[in-house]
Amino acid sequence: MEFDDLSFDTIVANAESHSAIEEAAILYANERITEAIATLLGFIKENNESRELPPWMLLFDLYQVQNLKQPFEELSMDFVVRFERSAPTWEGPPQAASVATKTVPRGIASSVQLKGQIGSAQAADFERMLKLAASESGVKLDLMHATGIDAEPAAQFAAALQSMRRSEQSIVVAGANAFAQIVKDLLVEGAQQEKSLWALLFELYQLSGQQDAFEDAAVDYAVTFELSPPSWEAMPESVQTTGAIEPEDTDEPEASLEADSFGIEGVLASGTDYKLRDLERYADTRTEVLIDMTTTTRVDFVTVGAFINTLIALNQKGKQVSINGANEMVHALFDVMGVTEYATVIPRKQR
Repeated sequence: MEFDDLSFDTIVANAESHSAIEEAAILYANERITEAIATLLGFIKENNESRELPPWMLLFDLYQVQNLKQPFEELSMDFVVRFERSAPTWEGPPQAASVATKTVPRGIASSVQLKGQIGSAQAADFERMLKLAASESGVKLDLMHATGIDAEPAAQFAAALQSMRRSEQSIVVAGANAFAQIVKDLLVEGAQQEKSLWALLFELYQLSGQQDAFEDAAVDYAVTFELSPPSWEAMPESVQTTGAIEPEDTDEPEASLEADSFGIEGVLASGTDYKLRDLERYADTRTEVLIDMTTTTRVDFVTVGAFINTLIALNQKGKQVSINGANEMVHALFDVMGVTEYATVIPRKQR
């Protein structure tokens, strides 16, 4: 094959561009933001004749995420001169845009789902439940797939529910009534001496508004332990229990807490890797899984490995995974690390 000078220069430029993009993506994933900006800016300035868009788009997006409006506007002027077309428009950091529009359905990043037999491994879920309840948006608690609970975590769970209830924090519960029946059955089957299960049963009755069942259980408690039972406490108005009470004598399923997509907000790093566990739970009942990363600002370089492992596990279960809305820097990291082998990454619409 023969190459003229123009085609050879283009191949070299493409290779250099790809190298700069990879380097910037990895630097940004390691939170070396200044160096990532310098890498992209250096490529653009050193390649005056290059008309490759990707390095520019990455830099525009990086300026947006970091809320660097002045450098963004300076880059816009250079872009117009270089490409003779309109530059991307300034929208500010993705969090601000998300709050302003709220057009994207969110997943269950602000919820806690307890499923199967609840054991000591769920201690971290109880802690996160308390943290979420203390936040402005409150916590969504999904018990619809829980099938049982051990005595020790029952005590932790009851204490957490009582704390949230008495602190008048926002709690949205699904499956409380059904899970209360599961706990009651455990007592009938021979666990009557486990006070932790009784404590949890009383809390579930409180949350689901079952005062008659609470009073009946109080009598049984007094007989079992020869102690005064706890008293019914009126639920404060600030505590929301939407979806906690299943209607009787009906085949209608309880409303689900889940959304059409699973949202990952902010930074996905080692301190927020619980989002990956939430993702697995969210995907359990779905064959097609849509991950919304519209407001994801960064994916940590180490955590992207855990993310890939999660995607592989979903693939092995026959799940078809799509990722939508990832910013240019996250998208570039996914290309470098091979995320695209395990999920369809939908390009974000250019601004």
